[in-house]
Amino acid sequence: MNACKHWWRGAAWALVLIAALAAPLTAQRPMQSVRGVVRDTAGAPLPGADVLLGTRKAVTNELGVFRIDSMPVGQYALTIRMVGYEPVRSVVAVVAAEPTEVEYFMLPAPFLLDPVIVEGNRTGIWGVVGDTAYLAAHGATVQVLGTRGGTMQTDSMGRFGFPEADRGPYMVRVTMPGYAERLFLVELERGEGRELSVMLTPGRPAGNRAEWAMTALEETLVWGEPRLRLTRSELARYGTLSLCDLPRIAQLDGRRDLTVILNGTTIVRTFSLCSWRIDEIDLIQFREQRTRGPGGSSRSIGTVMIWERR
Repeated sequence: MNACKHWWRGAAWALVLIAALAAPLTAQRPMQSVRGVVRDTAGAPLPGADVLLGTRKAVTNELGVFRIDSMPVGQYALTIRMVGYEPVRSVVAVVAAEPTEVEYFMLPAPFLLDPVIVEGNRTGIWGVVGDTAYLAAHGATVQVLGTRGGTMQTDSMGRFGFPEADRGPYMVRVTMPGYAERLFLVELERGEGRELSVMLTPGRPAGNRAEWAMTALEETLVWGEPRLRLTRSELARYGTLSLCDLPRIAQLDGRRDLTVILNGTTIVRTFSLCSWRIDEIDLIQFREQRTRGPGGSSRSIGTVMIWERR
C-alpha cells in the first residue's frame, strides 16, 4: 500500500513539473493580428480580393480591408489574387509588440486572350500573330522550344511555321517590342499539327530571361524524362486546386534544400508552393541532384521550375 502511495505521489509531482515546463513554452509563442487594405492604382478599395497569408485565408470587405487574427510571430508569405489584376506576392513580418498593418496596390493585368489552338491538316506548329486592332504583327519573334523547334520572325502577314515539329511538348514564346510576352504550352502527338492564332496586347515586356533557364527548359522538353515534368494537360484535371494538393508537390513543400524558380528568372526563397493555383501554371520542371548517404549516392529533387500561364 505504501509503495502504491509513493507511486501516485511521484506521478502527481511529474504532472506538476510537466505543466510548469509547458507554461513558459506556451508563453514563448505570442500571437498578433495582421490588418491590411488592398487598393487599385488609383487608390480605390478592392473588395472581394482573396488573401492568403501563410496557410490562413481571408477576403477583403467593401472597404478593401482584411484582418487575420492569432498569427504566431514570424515571417509569412502573402499572396493576393483578384480577377482582372496581377497577383501580389510579398512577405509580411508579424511582431509581438503590435498588430501588423499593411497596404497593397494591385496592377491591372494585361487582357490576354487565350491563343486559339486547333488541329491542322499540316504537321508541325504554324499560325498567325496579330494585335488587338486585328492587324498582322509583322516582325514578332516566335520561339518554339522543343524537338525540332527554332526561332523565326513573322512575315508581313504575321505568319510563322515550324513544319518539322513533331511528337512532344513545346513551349511557344511570342515577343514584340511594346507588347506583353505570350508564353504557352502546345502538345503534339506523332504526325499531328497545330494551328495557332495569337493576339498580342500592349503591355510591359517581360525582359530578357536568363539564357541558362531557356536552355534548361528546352533540354527538359527535348531530352528530359517525362517523370521530371508536369505539363498543362496533366495538370488540367486538378482544376483550381492549390499546387500543394498534388501529392508529388506536397512532399517537396517546405524543404530547406529545395530551390524554386519562377518563370526562369526569379528564385523564390520565402513563398510556399501552396501560393500557386494549378490553373495558373503551364509547366513544372523537376531537376534532380545527387546526394551521398551512409548507403551510397541517391537522387532527389533539388530544383522546381514553375512556368506560369502568360
